[in-house]
Amino acid sequence: MAIDSVLLRCSSCRTVNRVPAQRLPEHPRCGKCGSVVDFPRTPAEVTGRTFDHEILDHPGYVLLFFWASWCAHCKGMFPVIEELARELAGIVKVGLINTEQEPRLASLFNIMAVPRLTLYRNGRVMDELDGAASKPKLISWIESHLQT
Repeated sequence: MAIDSVLLRCSSCRTVNRVPAQRLPEHPRCGKCGSVVDFPRTPAEVTGRTFDHEILDHPGYVLLFFWASWCAHCKGMFPVIEELARELAGIVKVGLINTEQEPRLASLFNIMAVPRLTLYRNGRVMDELDGAASKPKLISWIESHLQT
């Protein structure tokens, strides 16, 4: 990924920190309180209660995966989504919304079919991708939206 720095919110004092991307493996510390600024390395389960905190409040990029347990394409994409969460940790946060368990969110976002991927930046929708996609296609799609 061609990105110079990322924005990460300190979970202790809520300060947004700009961290050089190459320093993410070094466990960066908050410039205000000195706490380690942690970031998810696995997909976050998102619910109606946690949506604002997990998605809208995140200061950087979020890849949101809408899925359902009955969807074979969704199940096939789970390994790719988990790999992306690990490989893009600190650069792109990955969230999961189970549309069966969260019908209000599915309705709010007009989810008529799954899988759907939505890319956010600073709490705003940048783009959406409907249907299953390969890992190379997803990486290309995400990279096309990252700003250096």
